[in-house]
Order: sequence, then C-alpha cells, then structure tokens
Amino acid sequence: MLDFTGELETACRLAREAGRLLMKFYGAAGRIVEKEGGSPQSEADRAVNAYIVDALRAAYPRDGVLAEESPDTMRSGSARVWMVDPLDGTREFLEEVGQFVVQIGLVYRGRPVVGVVYQPVTDKLYYGLVGEGAFLERGARVEQLRVNGCQEVAAFRAVVSRSHASPLTARLLEALGIRQVVPIGSVGLKVAALVEGAAELYLHPSGYTNVWDTAAPEALLVAAGGLMTDCFGRPLDYQSQDVKNRYGLLASNGMAHREIVDRLAPLLGGAFGP
Repeated sequence: MLDFTGELETACRLAREAGRLLMKFYGAAGRIVEKEGGSPQSEADRAVNAYIVDALRAAYPRDGVLAEESPDTMRSGSARVWMVDPLDGTREFLEEVGQFVVQIGLVYRGRPVVGVVYQPVTDKLYYGLVGEGAFLERGARVEQLRVNGCQEVAAFRAVVSRSHASPLTARLLEALGIRQVVPIGSVGLKVAALVEGAAELYLHPSGYTNVWDTAAPEALLVAAGGLMTDCFGRPLDYQSQDVKNRYGLLASNGMAHREIVDRLAPLLGGAFGP
C-alpha cells in the first residue's frame, strides 16, 4: 500500500504558509479582474497560487500540478497530480466575510488521496488521508473527524452556496423534505461542515465548479467516512482535460447517498444541458 504521509505533511505546511501570505492581502486584495464566467480574481489569488505551485514543483518535480490561476500545462499525463485552489471563496475574501480557504489536494491515478483545507481567519486546518482518517488542527489541539450517522434524509441539514443562490437547489432540497439549509462560502468549508458533523448534505446541481474546487475536499470527506459524486452518483472525473465538474456535486455523510441520487435524478431534467 502506498504511503502518502510525507505528501500530507508537505501540503499541511504549504497551506499554512499560503494562509499567512493570504492574510497579508486581507482587506487590501489589490487589483481585481473578472475571469471568464464572471468570477473575480485578485492579486491575492495570483500571489498565493504562484507560491504554492512553485513550492510543489520544487518538492515533487515529477508530479503534475493543476492550479486555478495557472495555465493547464503542468499535468503531463502524470499518475500523481496536485490540484490547488489558492483562494477558495474569493468573493467572501473580498467582502471580508472570513469564509475562504486554501485548498491543496493530491490525486493519484484519478482519485483524490490527500486533502488539506486551511481557513486562515480561524486558524483551522482540516486534513485527510484516504484510508487513514481526517483531522482538525487548531492551535495545539488535534481532533479526529468523522461524519455523523444520521440516515433519515428529511432530518438532514444541508449546506449550499452563499454567493451563488440557486432556485433549482431550493426545489431539490424541498423535494427531499430538507428544511434546515445553511449558506456557506467555499466548497472546502461546506465539506468541513460535513466532516465536523454539523451537516449531512451538500448539493450543487450545476457545472460551475472545477476539479481544483473538489479534489482536496473530496479526499477530506472520504477520509472522514463520507462520499462525494456528481449529481447522478458517478465518481468525479479528475483525469479529463475538461476541468469542469459538468454534472454537479453531491456530497454527503454517505448514509443515504444512493437514495438521494435515485430521488433527485428524475427531477434534474435538462439541468446540465443535452
């Protein structure tokens, strides 16, 4: 069995260092541009992206790297690909809400195996190694994380996007009978709510997210006993040249994942195009 402990330690260290760099820009993000699709990019995104990518390439020169603010030219068919979101929750960062994170994940042969999600504002470091467990480190305290065991879908608490409100999401949650819904910025923090047992479901029925949004959170969630798929229950594709999660996201504590897929599939219609 392959050991990724060293890679996890590297990712944790880099996430903390990147978080410190990010906080130097907090409240003064520098020049902001609008990327294709309408999402913002700040000087902070670019600086932190460059820092992490350079450090990973120095530490693991044979590995591929896919980062949000870099051209997709560094994967080169490698079995090991680092997927980096230097600032997940840019809108929340710019609004100084605090709901943003640094995300570093390692994908091996198409599956996320290492996931690190760091929230600099609270100094909360979430990290997971698939097959070994998930943990939360804050200061000197480290606690193991595990999704909760709730099995009744109607009793689930759902987390949804704070900055991308979706009428379709609201209709789907209503169809599932879920009434407790909490908006949170950042994919990583939504998954953090699941691994901390504060929620059971994250539903995002659109092709808006990218693989760097999900690689680290998926590894973290799976390490904590949960499950992340597309909205039809299929594994997310981390090997395609298309970096979009075209068929949405469904993340849960895993207890009723198939039931949810089966109930939602007939309601999705043409949500993802032809």
